Amino acid sequence: MNTAKATKKYKIIYAGTPAFAVSPLEAMIEAGHEVVLVVTQPDRVNARGGKISISPIKETALRFGLPLFQPSKINTEESLQQLRKYACDYLITAAYGQILKEEVLAIPQKGCVNIHASLLPLLRGAAPIHRAVMSGMAQSGITIMEMDEGMDTGDILLQQAVDILPEMNSGQLHDCLSQLGAEMIVAFLENAERLWQSKQKQNGALASTAPKIQKEELFLDFKNETEVLYNKIRGLSPAPVARCMLDGKVLKVYESQMVEETGFAKAGEIIAFDAKNGFVVRTVDGALRLKRVQIEGKKQLSDTQFVIGYNIKRSMVK
Repeated sequence: MNTAKATKKYKIIYAGTPAFAVSPLEAMIEAGHEVVLVVTQPDRVNARGGKISISPIKETALRFGLPLFQPSKINTEESLQQLRKYACDYLITAAYGQILKEEVLAIPQKGCVNIHASLLPLLRGAAPIHRAVMSGMAQSGITIMEMDEGMDTGDILLQQAVDILPEMNSGQLHDCLSQLGAEMIVAFLENAERLWQSKQKQNGALASTAPKIQKEELFLDFKNETEVLYNKIRGLSPAPVARCMLDGKVLKVYESQMVEETGFAKAGEIIAFDAKNGFVVRTVDGALRLKRVQIEGKKQLSDTQFVIGYNIKRSMVK
């Protein structure tokens, strides 16, 4: 990342958790801002192996030797006392994972700012990147917003759109928006006073939500239209991954391709399963080639690899 040095340097408390938040943190450090404290979610214990996993933001903070704070609840009096120890100009968040209440928002001298991965007021909530791709939207973007106590309802300070290409999956959009968020938060800090004066209220009448992806949403229903299924697969790739059932086993689908089909097979019926045509399933209005898959207990494969080594027992997927 090649970030220009800031002409105005601020003291910042930064709150974030997943990989999306890493590039903005790195960019602010590279620009010369002083990150006085990094706040992230508590370490998690893996249910299967019992191993402790730390957030990408904690990994980054440790790499830079930054002070860390990992409260289970950020709005408690105990957390407030800890945060108040660090004098800061701005508190900046990016996919932190907790709503900040009024007492936390009042801590920084100049204000609280959030880096949100959508063109607000569209897609307020926890999963704007996944939801944008799953919905087949043509654009997404980054909004730098003033924080309030609502769910992504604060005033817009800076906003920039990006195109979502038809073949782009959520992982690719995630990386694009993380980098854009890094560039934009540095640009905001360089022009903070002017942008704060020109901030704009969101139009609530245009708002939509992007709730967290639920487990039951991961499964494909081949009675849906081909394009709906195609968008769902790329919207859930590379994680948490769309899936269906094949021979009573969970089949994860990472990549697909829309195929024209005018035959009389039922939705969900396998109409091709060979090295030449790949793995093709009938939908309600066409067909979908499942180009990259993973049957439970096995590794991820292209469909042309999968069909060679797997003997299907049933002609339908569910």
